Order: sequence, then C-alpha cells, then structure tokens
Amino acid sequence: FLILRAVRDSRGFAIAVDDAAIQEAQIEVAHSSGLLMGPEGAATYAAYKKSLIDGRVSNEERVVLFNCGTGLKYPMPPATEVLDRTKPIDYQALIGRG
Repeated sequence: FLILRAVRDSRGFAIAVDDAAIQEAQIEVAHSSGLLMGPEGAATYAAYKKSLIDGRVSNEERVVLFNCGTGLKYPMPPATEVLDRTKPIDYQALIGRG
C-alpha cells in the first residue's frame, strides 16, 4: 500500500498501460540509460510517456516513477549495438546513443 499512499498524499494519479507499451518502455529505458527494468517498473515509464502525450503531466513537472522490481528474471532487451574490444572505445559516440 506504500505506492497507493504516495499517490494519494501527492494528489497524483495512476493509469493503466498495455503490455506492448510496457515492453517498448523496457527496451527504451535499457537502451537510453542501461537500467534493466521489470514489467512493473517499465509500466511506470510507459504511463509517464502516455501522460505526457495526453497532457496530464508536462515536461516542467516533477514526476516520481517507482521501479520496485528487477528485470533480471525476465528476457533481456535486444542488444542491437556492440563494442569491438579490439579497438579504442569512442566514448562520445556512446554518450550520443539512445
């Protein structure tokens, strides 16, 4: 009930998102930040994106997303980019990815 209490006390809200949005959020977060989220955490990010589109929140607002699980027990997001261990690492190129 910790999350429900936080939502109520902050006068926030909760919304539902579909499985496809959750899976897309898992991949996006993994590629952009390196965080491996389980579906429960990815659902918060998917809901945030949906709320931005719907106008329920704006980019200027402070938003808290609770990632209460781990992605370790779920399939890994696809790794579409690789580093060549025989060549120097281009850190600027890594920062620009996402």
